[in-house]
Amino acid sequence: MGKYLLFIFAVIASFTAVSQDFSNKGKDFWVGYGSHVSMYTAAGAMNTTTGGSQNMVLYFTSDDTANVTVTIPATGWIRNYTIIPPPFGTGLVETQVLPKTGIDDARLGQEQKYIKKGIHVTSDKPIVAYAHNYNGSISGATLLFPTNTLGKEYFALNYKQNSNQQWSYPYVFVIASEDSTIIQTTPSANTLTRLAGVTYTDTLMQGDILNLLGQLLTNTNNSSTGVDLTGTRIKSLPTATGQCKKIAVFSGSGKIGIACPVNTGVTADNYIQQCFPATAWGKKYYTVPTAQMLFNYFRVMVNDPATVVMLNGVVQGGLISNRYYDLPLSNTPNIIEADQPIMVAQFITTTGQCGNANASNGDPEMIYLSSIEQTIDKVTLNSTPWAAISSARHFINVIIKATGVPTFRLDGVARTFIPHPQDPTYVYGQFNVPVGVHRMLSDSGFSAIAYGYGNVESYGYNAGTNIKDLYQQIGVSSQYGIVTTPTVCTSSPFKFKVALPYIPDSMYWDFSGAVGMAPNNNNVFVDNTGNITEDSTTVINGKIIHWYSLPTFYSFSTAGTYPIEITTYVPNADCGSEQLITF
Repeated sequence: MGKYLLFIFAVIASFTAVSQDFSNKGKDFWVGYGSHVSMYTAAGAMNTTTGGSQNMVLYFTSDDTANVTVTIPATGWIRNYTIIPPPFGTGLVETQVLPKTGIDDARLGQEQKYIKKGIHVTSDKPIVAYAHNYNGSISGATLLFPTNTLGKEYFALNYKQNSNQQWSYPYVFVIASEDSTIIQTTPSANTLTRLAGVTYTDTLMQGDILNLLGQLLTNTNNSSTGVDLTGTRIKSLPTATGQCKKIAVFSGSGKIGIACPVNTGVTADNYIQQCFPATAWGKKYYTVPTAQMLFNYFRVMVNDPATVVMLNGVVQGGLISNRYYDLPLSNTPNIIEADQPIMVAQFITTTGQCGNANASNGDPEMIYLSSIEQTIDKVTLNSTPWAAISSARHFINVIIKATGVPTFRLDGVARTFIPHPQDPTYVYGQFNVPVGVHRMLSDSGFSAIAYGYGNVESYGYNAGTNIKDLYQQIGVSSQYGIVTTPTVCTSSPFKFKVALPYIPDSMYWDFSGAVGMAPNNNNVFVDNTGNITEDSTTVINGKIIHWYSLPTFYSFSTAGTYPIEITTYVPNADCGSEQLITF
């Protein structure tokens, strides 16, 4: 039987063109309170007395006044915050410490399904959101992705689990953003209750979390080792109606050391990162070393084992577990590229190891990088002082086309860049910044990471990114050509267009939510008996993309944002590999 794929987008009818935002700025987010080594007692039980010495907070930034609500659906815990931008405020809100004891306890310290323990963030204006889980010298942070950018297929990207403390678990967790979400997980290594290579199916309701903890191989008072969960696959499966629901996936470790060679006994740190959906991976990544801790590892995830991965033009070998590559330790800017989409993580190594001269400041961190296909042109971020991050050791790395430098501003100031040694048409900057809010903008796309160091601790995260589905797109066409953003002017005739990475048998367009549209066809059905016509094809990342349009011209008399639903029927299709797009 075929599967129905549902696409929801909005057409913006206005007198001013408005482009659709697929960046990390949004109004709705989901996150979980991931495992941290300090959650556990010496016996390995969850600390229910104090909740552990770790804390978790959220950061929100905005250029507009925004009212933000944080809830834990399981218990009804709720807090409200208001972001006030300059000149009357900082444009930043830090939440109170999230609950870790009692009935509101949000911690994910065991391997199980947690009913509605997801932490839900909503806002009346677009915001940028970050999560930070820290304790003294054990600190990790992540950028959060809005619900509208979430996907339906993910691969966890972790690292070799070694720690100087017991009960340091590697983990992967998934959050359902919608009710009746069917997920399929295939662990790449044994977890506490699940076997490597075996596929498991679970049903989650909105806000439910499935938390997987990797098995510990050794576990003593001052050290532990565990499995590597890299390559664990998480998919959303079709429901009875054919829909695949959106999910959020996070990878992390309660505490990990990254030494050269890998060993135990060295200092360690926790990390947490939200995974990019497979449809938002790219083919080319520019890298820059982290300041003061120059020696970084890079790990490259592939979906197709036949993917050719290159480092500075040299084809790489040694595919691990048919899923990922470990690239050589590097302290220079590089280009990582492939003939098919890949996901790339950059790892800060342990202080005093791997060639790092600084033997006290900094420690392991994992940061997922943005490809050049997912750059942004502005972002507001926070350089945090928690827990013991030095005020003098906050940094931002920026990569941008050389032509974009004249318009680039960091905190309103032009900056000096260095040509990238592998491609002089791109430049990079490594900027030392103070604690607090920072704003970057340019008329050209850029990518950035933010990070900082303290005494044997660090934090780091992707500073801002697009999370566009590179394969499923919608647009409109008028007498003047195709516009790839769903934006038209009132009273201007246009045709609906959609691009798909497959050939559908049929398409069903639902215009019932479109106010002021003419002709007023509430529902239009198009089948493959001659009414469905492929207008053209394009190639993105080696994949053929098929453009389809409705033959009728439409127009809007009323400005606004309206939902249009498209359901496509594809025989024997597995919609788990496709992303639900929301405009």
